[in-house]
Amino acid sequence: MNRILLVVQNKQNRRLLSEWLAIRYQVISPDLEVAKQEPDFLLAPSFDLCIMCGRSLDQFWESVQRIRELQQPVFLPFLLITSSADVRMVTRHLWQTIDDLITKPIEKVELQARVEILLRSRQYSQNLKAANQELESEIAHRQQVETALAESEAKFRALVQNSSDVIKVLEADGTIAYASPSSQAVLGFSREELQGTNVFDYIHPDDLTEAIATFKASLTNPGETQISEYRFRHQDGSWHYLESKSNFSNAETILTGIVVNSRDITIRKHAEEDMLKTLEKERELNELKSRFVAMVSHEIRNPLNTILAATQILENYSDKWSVDKKREFFERIKKNVKTMTALLDNVLIIGRSDQRRLEVKPVPLDLEKFTRNLIEEIKLSTSCKHVITFEKHTNEACVNQNQCISVCLDENLLRHILTNLLTNAIKYSPEGSTVRFKLLCQNEQAIFQIQDEGIGISPEDQQQLFESFQRASNVSNIPGTGLGLAIVKRCVDLQGGNIAVTSEIGVGTTFTVTLPLQNSVSMDANDIVSTL
Repeated sequence: MNRILLVVQNKQNRRLLSEWLAIRYQVISPDLEVAKQEPDFLLAPSFDLCIMCGRSLDQFWESVQRIRELQQPVFLPFLLITSSADVRMVTRHLWQTIDDLITKPIEKVELQARVEILLRSRQYSQNLKAANQELESEIAHRQQVETALAESEAKFRALVQNSSDVIKVLEADGTIAYASPSSQAVLGFSREELQGTNVFDYIHPDDLTEAIATFKASLTNPGETQISEYRFRHQDGSWHYLESKSNFSNAETILTGIVVNSRDITIRKHAEEDMLKTLEKERELNELKSRFVAMVSHEIRNPLNTILAATQILENYSDKWSVDKKREFFERIKKNVKTMTALLDNVLIIGRSDQRRLEVKPVPLDLEKFTRNLIEEIKLSTSCKHVITFEKHTNEACVNQNQCISVCLDENLLRHILTNLLTNAIKYSPEGSTVRFKLLCQNEQAIFQIQDEGIGISPEDQQQLFESFQRASNVSNIPGTGLGLAIVKRCVDLQGGNIAVTSEIGVGTTFTVTLPLQNSVSMDANDIVSTL
């Protein structure tokens, strides 16, 4: 239950407010005579909203600023109750400390609306902070992985430095004139097996050109050490990474040729590859975090601004308006609250998917009836000004012509898929255009096809179409979060299905979703083609 702190000087007003608010909230009403002796008394209780009068604000405004700073980045709202005459008295503190104000006499409905909006804003702020902390925790975890990999590499280096390297002496054409006994342990070949063969026969084809160039550089630059890395074929057929240092020597005391000192760095190379993958995932995570913060900030700020504007207009003009006019503004407030709720729901779905907490729960379903009802719901909820046609196809090759009557699918996941695709088709198509919905059940599969006559998606944008927070470059000012198709893809994948898209800029887009049916029951029925 939300906690509301009352800091109102007038005892009668404080009592009336406390009694009314206590119906829905936990009310904290301190003794203000005692509070005067403790200027920082606001720091003691834990609360979600503070309601103050003008005199209290004038007396405790410094404490209000201090506790708001301590709560950052979480939003802690303050609501001022004052008369029109007292507004001037508190103006010097008003814009620094107060988030909203209401003038006396107070209407209960207005007070309830303002309290709910401020409390909801605080909840959204807390949710955003929690999501941010979760992302930071994930980044910290990946940094720990990186540290562990670095420590593992350090241990590996210590082991390598204390082990025996492979020493080879090569003739100008690459023939191995000498191989050290350590060849057996490192490469699997005995020294006798290597001597007389050509070193280039053991080097990976992709590394061969660079290795030959390095050995030639040793011949033409006597006394200079040449360093190279390449894959060497082990006796068991596997490829080992070798780090080699080569010098050309013609001293009389040793064999004339290229002296190559090789060290097996296979483990280190694999560790580097793993580290690069970890760093790439961390970069993707940081990019995802940035897109998430930008999207949420934008998508929540706009509805909040609309809500604030509507409440201010209601405050100033509601006494002059009819009931229908007031209802119009309340509906506008509720619509924007639903928009923010839907945004948070989508974020939660993505989060549950990432944590593998989404489950498939198939239930018996009349697929044709479900689809028709869903189309009607979307038409009502979106005030659709499009023509939506529905076609249920049958496959003449199938004995059972009506596999869509009784099937087993996850109704919740299917609703997410079709709702997002249909609302997108409506949103990105001009008014009066046609959206075509086709349904086909065959070979234990349900195939859904949604085709619009909208703005289309470029081939470049299609490459990242199903990633979170990604939107096509041609959406212009059409609102959206970039989460809908990401949710669709995850819901489809979770059920073992697939989704395909074909699109042309300025012509339209077609999405085709194929889902496997479970325990479908077939019945005979005629093909139905209807315009909704």
